[in-house]
Amino acid sequence: MSDPWRRRLIGGGVSVAVAVVVGVVLAVPWLAQRADSSEAAADPSAAVTQSVTTPVPGPERDVAEPRRALLPPEDGVYLGVSNFRLVTDNGAVRVWSEQNGARPAIVNWYQQWLTGERRFRPDWARRVARTGAIPMITWEPWSAPEGERHTPVQPDISLARIAAGDHDGIVRAWARDIAAYGQPVMIRLMHEMNGNWYPWGVHVNGNAPADYVAAWRHVHRIFDAAGVDNVSWIWSINNLERIDGEDHEISAYYPGRKWVDWVSTSGFNWGEAYSWSSWRTADPLYGDTYRELSRFDKPIMISEIGTTDIGGDARLWIRQTFQRLRTGYPKLRAVLWYDDIDAAGLDFRLHGQTAGALAQPGALGRDWLRTPVLRRLAP
Repeated sequence: MSDPWRRRLIGGGVSVAVAVVVGVVLAVPWLAQRADSSEAAADPSAAVTQSVTTPVPGPERDVAEPRRALLPPEDGVYLGVSNFRLVTDNGAVRVWSEQNGARPAIVNWYQQWLTGERRFRPDWARRVARTGAIPMITWEPWSAPEGERHTPVQPDISLARIAAGDHDGIVRAWARDIAAYGQPVMIRLMHEMNGNWYPWGVHVNGNAPADYVAAWRHVHRIFDAAGVDNVSWIWSINNLERIDGEDHEISAYYPGRKWVDWVSTSGFNWGEAYSWSSWRTADPLYGDTYRELSRFDKPIMISEIGTTDIGGDARLWIRQTFQRLRTGYPKLRAVLWYDDIDAAGLDFRLHGQTAGALAQPGALGRDWLRTPVLRRLAP
């Protein structure tokens, strides 16, 4: 997100907005959609300690079911989508797939540490998994802003305080519950840290790049101590567009090879919606960032992609952009469409002019898309 005022909230303050034993590699078949039994939400006004300890409705994991973690595809990409309705509405993934001509391999949503639903929701994860997709959570350590603007200065959630253990309660609760869930989960932690619109930004809220590394490793260590081996950790920068307030020395806050499973970026074609934006194609948007991320020798993800129709043909942009990503970005292993409306009202959803755009001839290409591949873990 290069626009610092975009945010993702749903009713009740819930955010919408994601050492391993070598085992058998399994390709996951697409599973039939089944109804989940509950959709209870936490009281957003409850204390964090209450929020993360109240039992979440839903059946416990079948202990006979093998524990698994996600592997990146050897070639091609996982197609993903960010759309909170797919997490909470039974049958929504099937409908989205029918409308767009492609079934998502990853479904992302957004959750914050201090507002909204603060617990890991295994019932949401199961609903996604039952469609054959992998649940991905963009996990945001902050309080959601009031109104339409971000509030990056939040001293109670600075990187130094995260690293010092001030928020270990919620981190331990998530680690415990994800370990119990036992199936693949992707966590996109503290994303777009090279911008200045979130409290974990590397140059706001008293933060420094070393603080980011320390905070990331601290959270990761808590998960390690809880025996969590089913999480894929996604380190995600904002694309390098040379915008005000954005840092480009990204290696200074890379947590390190052992602490990261995927590297990622987010980038949108804002068209002519703003005075600072223009209609931009794939290479101007992603080329420099892709080259920088390639240095880390990790699978690369575009974790937020989308286009407006202000200033150009959005449907044509989708076809041409995906064609270019397919042919010119060989290390790309996942692409997630941001299927939502931003805070300023820009509509990135696939409807109207862009309805079914992913299914256009030459857009995705069936030989490019992959179904999730899993690794069996030790019991």
